[in-house]
Amino acid sequence: MTTEPITPPPAATPPVATAPARRRRRWPWVLVVVLVLVAVGLVIADIAVRASVESQAAAQIEEQLPENVEGDVTVEIGGFSFLAQALTGRLSEVVLDAPELSVNGVPLAAHAVANGVPTDLMKPIETISASISIDQDAVNGIVDIPGDSGLVLGAGDVSYEGTLSIFGFQLGYQVTGVVTADGDRVLVEPRSASLTQGAGNLDIDLDQLLGSLADDPISVCVAQYLPEGATVDSLEITEGRATAVLSADDFVVDEESLRTLGSCG
Repeated sequence: MTTEPITPPPAATPPVATAPARRRRRWPWVLVVVLVLVAVGLVIADIAVRASVESQAAAQIEEQLPENVEGDVTVEIGGFSFLAQALTGRLSEVVLDAPELSVNGVPLAAHAVANGVPTDLMKPIETISASISIDQDAVNGIVDIPGDSGLVLGAGDVSYEGTLSIFGFQLGYQVTGVVTADGDRVLVEPRSASLTQGAGNLDIDLDQLLGSLADDPISVCVAQYLPEGATVDSLEITEGRATAVLSADDFVVDEESLRTLGSCG
């Protein structure tokens, strides 16, 4: 008896994906691509709008500077998204730089950081902190001190020289002191004095004489160079340069505010 070979059943044919199934698998990738493109577009738009607003703001500030102030200003808007901040009506941080300003002919460099800046500039800015740096020649252009020489800026202190006449003798002296901030004024406070020439054999009380030179502080009104409401918080003196840190709260950056300078009472 012969046995007939057993023929195996045909292999199962894998199912062919239908068109709806292929579309379903493709959708997540399409969605990711669309979201990426939208995000890139928003970033590009944000950068473009931010740059345009920065340029317009700088031009507007330059136009509103007081007549005695000249120079270029750059504006940089901080924060993650300018468009998101603009929708809230307030910018978290705006940085202004003016490295070559001139005030009443006095050259200076200014840097300011404003926080809580409204998009409507008729409303006040929450806080402004600024630093103004001037060199020794500029300092002597605004500080009137006694003596024959200008103020010399040292490493943390200042000095000036002069002469005085006693019994027909000319005595040279040097006074050394420090500079401190006092709101709308800057004080030059003498700490010590010494004779530099001409003492000879004079029978005078040098300690009393030098003490009188180092007694009285020199007060300089700086409010006249600043917008009304700004105050001097601190001063840093380095060799040949002075840097003042200023602040103002609830300050409105409009033409009237920028052109209204302070005064000392």
